[in-house]
Amino acid sequence: MSESPLDMLLDRLPPHVVDSFNEEQRAALWSAAKPVSWRRHPINIRISFPFFGGRYFVTVVGGQEKRSGERVSRERHVFPLRTAGNILFLLGVGGAFYFAALMGLFVFSSLIEF
Repeated sequence: MSESPLDMLLDRLPPHVVDSFNEEQRAALWSAAKPVSWRRHPINIRISFPFFGGRYFVTVVGGQEKRSGERVSRERHVFPLRTAGNILFLLGVGGAFYFAALMGLFVFSSLIEF
């Protein structure tokens, strides 16, 4: 049987610290350590694909924002949109769409010639 996230957290703490927690503190720790469960989203796209010897994934979820303004602001600083990886990814996706559009133009222009 697998251990709960709280048990795994407590196993990493010194025994004298674990013994000092009261029930209220244990409840707060459980609340902080419990796994995040994503609810159903109206838009939920999950793609996994092989790429250069490894598997990678892309997840897009969308729906009504339910996080507090404080949490949105905090996460905007923790997970910024403008990172090298995000910019390279968006350039790659944009380039792939541009390439596909060009190939479509070439194919259709050769079919339409009179």
